[in-house]
Amino acid sequence: MADIRQSAAYARYIAKLGWKVLQILNPPAGWAGPKPQINVFVRKLWIFGAIAKIQRVNFSLPWKKINKILKENRVWMCKIEPINITSFNPPLNLRGGNPKGEGDILREHHFFLDNWPMLATKTLRVDLTPTKEKILGQFKKDCRYILKKYSVFSIQYSVNKFEMFYKIWKKSAKRKSLWIPPVKDYLSLLKSFDKNCFCITIDDQAGAVILVHDSVAYYYYAGATGEGTKQNLPYLIVWKAMQEAKKRKCKIWDFEGIYDERWPNKGWKGFSHFKKSFGGYEVEFPGSFTKWF
Repeated sequence: MADIRQSAAYARYIAKLGWKVLQILNPPAGWAGPKPQINVFVRKLWIFGAIAKIQRVNFSLPWKKINKILKENRVWMCKIEPINITSFNPPLNLRGGNPKGEGDILREHHFFLDNWPMLATKTLRVDLTPTKEKILGQFKKDCRYILKKYSVFSIQYSVNKFEMFYKIWKKSAKRKSLWIPPVKDYLSLLKSFDKNCFCITIDDQAGAVILVHDSVAYYYYAGATGEGTKQNLPYLIVWKAMQEAKKRKCKIWDFEGIYDERWPNKGWKGFSHFKKSFGGYEVEFPGSFTKWF
């Protein structure tokens, strides 16, 4: 399962934000299918060289090709955020092994664990392959109660009212003093993913934007007004979006980040509690590794 950060759609999006996208062919030995690529994102900093990031990649990495790209683009800082590595005990150290694990290889290439990851280091996923009844049955008691309470009402959901969602999101961010991307960048995301994204809203009170890649539905953006939150509408939005994702043949729902004790951020506890109401299983990532040139 390839992560969304390694998709062609995400590469188009980040290019619209001003990053240079460089792709490296990286087929394993004996690979017979379409050759997998690694996206390397480089950001020029005028006369000050460039920075780079390589996100959610599997090992092994084509180090010679990566180093060549970094050198040619005068990169002075690069971050790698792998999907998983062996011989690693976060966040304390990297431990050697025989044969060498990926953690040891990162260290050999002067990439060291840092404490400022750009992506969530832990996420929550829900299996969408069972029946809707079985998925619902795995939700926590409070979540099921809210959904059952609203089941007797005729809720007016809207699909793909992207402009409406942005207005809701903007209100939500203002209420919480959070930053959201400008509308230009938001529209670039929608255009880049095209049919591989959808939006669910309830009136002008709550909504979410879902990105789809490789049969995974990513809960990418979400927001609700104060009144929408009081009415517990985000619970309805997630359940409706899960059902829409299932219709679109998605097999996994990814909540795109929850609170991680290894890199604690108290601001993440509230929405992590909300996300965990939908059951699922946790997935941990190794964190972020930085090289300074």
